Amino acid sequence: MKNKFLDKVAEQIEDEDSRELITAELESHLLDKIDYYVDIGYSKEEAEKRATEEMGNPDDTAVPLNALHNNNFRDLISFICCGVIVIMFFCTIWFRDAFIYSYDNQSYRHSIICDFVSLAFLITYAVMLILSRKKNLKFVPLFVAISFILQSGSILVGYDEYPVSSSVPSNMFYFYQPAMYALVKILTEGLHAYLQCIFLGVPADSDILTGFCFEVMPYILGLFFIIWSILLFVRISRIETITNYKKPKVSIHIIEVCLSVFLSVNLIIMLTATSYKATDDLISGNNYLSSCQEMSEYVFNTDLTKEESEIFDNLESLGYYQYYKDTNRVTYYDKGGEIELSAEPDVTEDCISLSYNTGDIFVPFYHRLGDFTYDSDIYEDSITYDESPKILADMKAIKNIDVGTTLESIEQSGLLKYADYIKKTYYRGTNKLEYQIDLSIYLNKGENSSDSIHVHNNLHIKDGVVTESYSG
Repeated sequence: MKNKFLDKVAEQIEDEDSRELITAELESHLLDKIDYYVDIGYSKEEAEKRATEEMGNPDDTAVPLNALHNNNFRDLISFICCGVIVIMFFCTIWFRDAFIYSYDNQSYRHSIICDFVSLAFLITYAVMLILSRKKNLKFVPLFVAISFILQSGSILVGYDEYPVSSSVPSNMFYFYQPAMYALVKILTEGLHAYLQCIFLGVPADSDILTGFCFEVMPYILGLFFIIWSILLFVRISRIETITNYKKPKVSIHIIEVCLSVFLSVNLIIMLTATSYKATDDLISGNNYLSSCQEMSEYVFNTDLTKEESEIFDNLESLGYYQYYKDTNRVTYYDKGGEIELSAEPDVTEDCISLSYNTGDIFVPFYHRLGDFTYDSDIYEDSITYDESPKILADMKAIKNIDVGTTLESIEQSGLLKYADYIKKTYYRGTNKLEYQIDLSIYLNKGENSSDSIHVHNNLHIKDGVVTESYSG
């Protein structure tokens, strides 16, 4: 027979054979009740309505019956989910230092890989809890609750102190700081700033909102997951006792919706922004090496006799991200490193300087895959060159640059592409230019960084001629 109660119960019985047996049995009981009410004078429609009401809540009937008839399937899902939770918990221990974003008192670092991994962990926990509610897997929320309770304090392992500087005690909730980066950057500086910084190691500015998102929000998220998990575990445990238990639907539903909306919106923003920026960089050819060359050439060729405001506008028009600015100095970031313009009185006269630097923070994200660290060795490994006649010749040419070598000859040799630091200073009073240029090549000779051969030469150039040279 067609009946809403029977249909609702049948929807929740996962095993097909059990579904037929259960619905047949319930249908028999329902028909008996209908016959009873018809016999005492009710119409058939009214009899079916009263009989259906007496059968009770279909959810209260279906959930325990499904649990009794589907143990093997549920046990397998529970085993898989609990195993994933254990692995994720130990990942918060193994990779914890890379995910702690508050590394000094001024700013919060950033890595696109850590951002997505951190958010993926939170989404995975949420998905497993939603699955637990639908499948009535009580051990999954129990494992989630235990995991987050253990993460709330550094009770298992100590922390390296150098990356941690925070107003609150360190713990593994900080593993979820990276998931806040997109939110922080957009709220404090706007979507455009976030788009510029997605593939850069640019930190977030330190202010009240940033501190709240990075240092308080992980605690709030952890607390929500703990409450959600405990309520879900209690609910499923009581349902399985096949008692007339009124489920706390409202509180669980509110927590589930709040976390689901927050995580979903965050994921959509990150995926959309990252896809857009990656596509734009691919079309424009803005990769790490091309950016290095573009930025170093800009510093080398810029006319410092121009007004500072004109240079600022030019840097902005090139799409570089302005991270820092004060009365005497402004810093811009891009994939290839940083450009800094400074105007400060020298000991003897006024001067203006423009510099380019490829600090190790600017190693592109695709060179960091599998390396959840901020070790400078990664930077050295990422710019190693394979041995070739051209590279060997350039290494020899860099080493042979000495006092008296002209800047023009260095430029014509094409060696400037190996510059990891260029500083050009213009002295307004004497109308003279000075350069500091660091040229470096790492030749890859094996899998370990210790197997690399390194040649470098630090040059000081005045009046177009090298006056100091420190090679090695």
